[in-house]
Amino acid sequence: MSIKVFRQFTPFYFYTAVSLFLGVAAATGKGPPNTNTTLSLLIILGFLSWCVVEYVLHRFIFHLDARLIPGRKFVNASHLSHHENPRETHDLFASMKISTPLAAAHWLLAWAALGSWRSASYLLIGLIAGYFCYEWLHFQAHHRRPRLRLLRYLKKYHLLHHYRTPSLRFGVTSPLMDLLFGTFRPAAETSSRLNRARRD
Repeated sequence: MSIKVFRQFTPFYFYTAVSLFLGVAAATGKGPPNTNTTLSLLIILGFLSWCVVEYVLHRFIFHLDARLIPGRKFVNASHLSHHENPRETHDLFASMKISTPLAAAHWLLAWAALGSWRSASYLLIGLIAGYFCYEWLHFQAHHRRPRLRLLRYLKKYHLLHHYRTPSLRFGVTSPLMDLLFGTFRPAAETSSRLNRARRD
């Protein structure tokens, strides 16, 4: 594996290590142990919180019409360049400069809200699982031909966002937030450009 490819996967290595560390620390830390039901619920809620984070970032930050030059540079570096060249693979994962402060803020806010760093850690593990799911689905949408019907639907849904409706269909992991906030449209639409993109 080349150094360049290794660096592309730095977020994956980093957040896997964070998840393992927090999981072990929370499981062995002092205090009453979490039941399996509570632990599972926290991880599921963390995963769902990723869907909210993904939607808010994608809709309100990454598609921001920034008037200030620094804002334009940030938005372009974080997402708009991806719209210009969707099949580029030089940034397989989100930048650590963006993801690390968000992960830290999520953990600290969860700790403040729940009063337990252990519960906050399980929530963060769920968030990281959602983030990994997003990255994998996003890669599938642009670089693979999924066999499963659900994955083919999510691919088509995301490509419609790119080629037909950049102001709609912001969900990549799931269209759930689009449904809740009025930006959902069925993925039944087709276009010659979309069909060409799917064949690539």
